[in-house]
Amino acid sequence: MQVPIITVNGQACENVSALDRGLLYGDGLFETMAVRDGSIRFLEEHLRRLQTGCQVLGLEGLDHDTLTQEVAQAIDSDQECIIKVIITRGAGERGYRPVRQALTRIVQKFPRPVFPQAYEDPGIDVTLCKFRLSHQPRLAQIKHLNRLEQVLARNEWEDEYQEGLVCDTQDHVIEATASNVFFETNGGLVTPDLSQCGVAGILREQIIDYCHRHHIELSVRALRLAETADMDAMFVCNCIIGIWPVKRFDSLRFSRSELTRKLMSVFNS
Repeated sequence: MQVPIITVNGQACENVSALDRGLLYGDGLFETMAVRDGSIRFLEEHLRRLQTGCQVLGLEGLDHDTLTQEVAQAIDSDQECIIKVIITRGAGERGYRPVRQALTRIVQKFPRPVFPQAYEDPGIDVTLCKFRLSHQPRLAQIKHLNRLEQVLARNEWEDEYQEGLVCDTQDHVIEATASNVFFETNGGLVTPDLSQCGVAGILREQIIDYCHRHHIELSVRALRLAETADMDAMFVCNCIIGIWPVKRFDSLRFSRSELTRKLMSVFNS
C-alpha cells in the first residue's frame, strides 16, 4: 500500500490531536474527489455538498479559499490521483456539547486506484448485506464522518463480491456500501429516495441531471427490495469508480444495457 501524502491545517503532518472531535465522535465531514488530467472532477459540486454538510452540523469558520489552495498544493503536478478532504469540529474539551473552535482541515492524496477492466465489461458481482441502515433525515445525504454502518455492512464479505447492496430497516433499497445504485426498467431508470438515510453521491446527482436534460425517464422514489427481481439492469456509481454495471446480484443475473453503455461513455471517460 502506497503511503498517502497528508497535510493537517496546511502543514505536512500525519497526526491530529487525541482530543479532536472527528476522532472522538465522528464530528465532521469528508469528500473524496477524483483528479483527472490534473483537475478535480465536479469540484464545485463537492465544495457545495461540503458547505451543505457544514450547515447541517453547525460547523462554522471553514475558509474555502484556504481549503482550495491546500487541495491544489496537494495535487501539485499529478494528473491522476485521489484527493480526500476531511473537516472536523477540531479539538475540544470532554463532552458532547459542541463549542465554537478552530476547525481541523485534513487533505490527503492517494494514487489513483486501478480496477480490472472486467468491472466495466461484463460488470461486477453484488450481494445483499444483512445490515440495515437506520433512518436519520437530518444526517441523510451528507458525508459525515460517522461511517460505522458502512463498516459493519462491508465486513460481511471478503473479495468474492465487489459491492454490497444496503437496505433500510423497512426493506427499502438505499445504496451500496460505497456507491449509489440505479436500476433500469422499461427503458428508464429508478434510483432510491435518500431523504431518510444514505449518501447523495456527486456522480448520482450528475446522472440524474443528465437524464433530465436528455429526456431520459428517471424516477427517484422509495424502492422495495422485492422490486429488484423485476428490473432489467442495474449499476452502481461514485466519483472514483465511475459507473460499474452489475452482472449478478446474488441469484439475479443482469446484462449491461444500451442505456448503461451510453451513461458509461459519458461519465467513465
